[in-house]
Amino acid sequence: HQLAIGESTFGGRESLQSGKGLIDCQRLCQLMLERTTTAREAIKLADELTKKYGWNDAGELLTIADTKEVWHFEIVGPGKGNVGAVWVAQRVPDDHISVGANGARIRQIDLDNPDYFMASENVYQVAQDSGWWNPSEGEFEFVYAYAPESRTSMAARRREWRVFDLVAPSLKLDPNAENYPFSVKPDKPVTKEKMVEIFQDYYEGTPFNFIKNITWV
Repeated sequence: HQLAIGESTFGGRESLQSGKGLIDCQRLCQLMLERTTTAREAIKLADELTKKYGWNDAGELLTIADTKEVWHFEIVGPGKGNVGAVWVAQRVPDDHISVGANGARIRQIDLDNPDYFMASENVYQVAQDSGWWNPSEGEFEFVYAYAPESRTSMAARRREWRVFDLVAPSLKLDPNAENYPFSVKPDKPVTKEKMVEIFQDYYEGTPFNFIKNITWV
């Protein structure tokens, strides 16, 4: 059916992890691939299963793709001693690329636009009850409510920047920024060869090339 899933752990708040659940990341991916044929079906199944049986893993970013759509799905636990999950999903526009580099990526969400956003029923309530978001103080942002360290991790942010800079250098994104666009439109189509180049990259031609000063005899 050409349904594919990629995984990137971001951790999230430790207080969200619960030992009461039965489903971890590997099991969820297996169940989605066994039982569904599209990205949307996979996300809906994840909601049903984690609501009933509980998520017992750290925060995960799953990139779920079928022949027509690509979604980022970010999930965290419901809190110690609880059964369930908190999750959000955002669709990558058809002419864009996105990246997951061990950091949560989804910020503001618009659940009135189901073509591009989905979330668990408790996505706002858990954040409010935990004191991580106050509606009177600003708009809800998933990453800052549930995984704020994702935006302080230079290891995640620098890799996000590098992928976007390699495919869309015209944007001139700041390598030290705290946040980047959820997705970007590449300057030109991304080939398989370009994908290999991205995965082989070690920041050549930038100040962040970590082997530039290595010497040997």
